[in-house]
Amino acid sequence: MEQIEPIYTFKNNVSQQELEELIEWFEARMDKLPETMQIDKATYTGNLPATVKSYLNTLKGRKVSVTFCGYIAHLGVIRKRLQLGGME
Repeated sequence: MEQIEPIYTFKNNVSQQELEELIEWFEARMDKLPETMQIDKATYTGNLPATVKSYLNTLKGRKVSVTFCGYIAHLGVIRKRLQLGGME
């Protein structure tokens, strides 16, 4: 297994605007997502589009709260991995 560098995106004070921007970023790229992804050392998804869609469905229309910070951070890690892989 290849070594995967950790990415830390957790913030306990995410703004509503940051959440909406993150959702918009993924919605604009859903058709370009790879099928699979090793998100971090412990997390792999065999269906990245379905994973992202589930996160987006959970977060859309919600107010930012501590309850959702983990989901937001996980999407942030996925976005950063995609960007490091060349997705703009």
